Amino acid sequence: MKEDSLLFEDLENGNKDAKWFSKQYSNLKKEYAKKFVAIKNQGVILAENNLDTLIENLRKKHKDPNDYLIDFIPDDTFVLVV
Repeated sequence: MKEDSLLFEDLENGNKDAKWFSKQYSNLKKEYAKKFVAIKNQGVILAENNLDTLIENLRKKHKDPNDYLIDFIPDDTFVLVV
């Protein structure tokens, strides 16, 4: 049961981080445009221009990259074609 409560806590924290990211997106875009960001506990832990570098630095400094919300913040020139 302890593992279940830890899993639930991790999911809840991830949900809080996702909501925070969504609410702060315009502010984050000003500071982190064209960067990959790692977010945890409603804050940017690390930002890098390259995803591989971000993941490598997370492993070195903060352990498991899976413990973070990782996303790319495009600038205003970014166009997504689907």
